[in-house]
Amino acid sequence: MVSFRLSAEEYAKFRTICEARGIRSISDLARTAVYRLAASKDHPDPLWDEVGALRTQIMYLADELERVSKVLEARQTSR
Repeated sequence: MVSFRLSAEEYAKFRTICEARGIRSISDLARTAVYRLAASKDHPDPLWDEVGALRTQIMYLADELERVSKVLEARQTSR
């Protein structure tokens, strides 16, 4: 686990970036950024960044599908 501090301005800026790119949290943004930084030496291909962004969005969509599934399941159970 890694933690770091952000000023209120930095936090707001990173939240805006997350919302604009469809990233679900600042933690996911940081994880993706660190992963890209570490991988950049091994993968100089610019397509690698695009794959990382798609991976993050797919993770977000999977989480959203899980949430919707639970809501629908709860509605079925309550009937």
